[in-house]
Amino acid sequence: MTKPQQKKLFLIGRDNWLKDTDLKYILLNHLKKSGHKIIWEDPSEFFLFKVRQLEINYFYWVPEALKTINIRFIKILYGITHWDYFKYLKKRRNNSPEALKKNLKSILSKLNKDIIIISRSSGGRFASSVADELNIKHIICLSYPFQNPNNGVEPDRYIHLEHLKTPMTIFQGDKDEYGGLEVKDKYMLSPNINLQFVDADHDFNLSTKDWEKVLTQIDTIIKNV
Repeated sequence: MTKPQQKKLFLIGRDNWLKDTDLKYILLNHLKKSGHKIIWEDPSEFFLFKVRQLEINYFYWVPEALKTINIRFIKILYGITHWDYFKYLKKRRNNSPEALKKNLKSILSKLNKDIIIISRSSGGRFASSVADELNIKHIICLSYPFQNPNNGVEPDRYIHLEHLKTPMTIFQGDKDEYGGLEVKDKYMLSPNINLQFVDADHDFNLSTKDWEKVLTQIDTIIKNV
């Protein structure tokens, strides 16, 4: 029997790293079973994943407020044991869209080719902004941030999607405050973009059944790329 080809999966999250703890755990727990090479844009995420495993198995009684404090502590601890992480955090201090895109492009260009990006929210925005300049095989995004509900119209968030050449699959919450069901008619999207709706808002808190559907589709994309 031929061994399945190992793929490179590059994961990039949203701007607010204090959110999505459960989402990242579900996603990474599933992807680790695939045997593919997983690379996080934030190097501390694997360490956080291991701590999350301990929380779920042994410290499930800990209040959410303490878990948030715990995340900050874990990142500091990771930095103490991996000094290069502080260089990463220094770069991330400049969180302007142009700086984030430049930093992401620099990271991806060092990973050679045949990369599949799995992104979340703003991670998908920046990944899709640089993908055509690199050899990206496919972008998967969980909840694309078409428009910040607290801001006015920001074309930089979506205008590049009209001419995107890189294949992209967006799983969008039908009640997403950053763009729900209306996005299919409101924005000009490239024919290379596959837009699929799920029962969720921007937090992407899916039911177990919907998570199974999304993860199955992600597996299919990875297999066929």
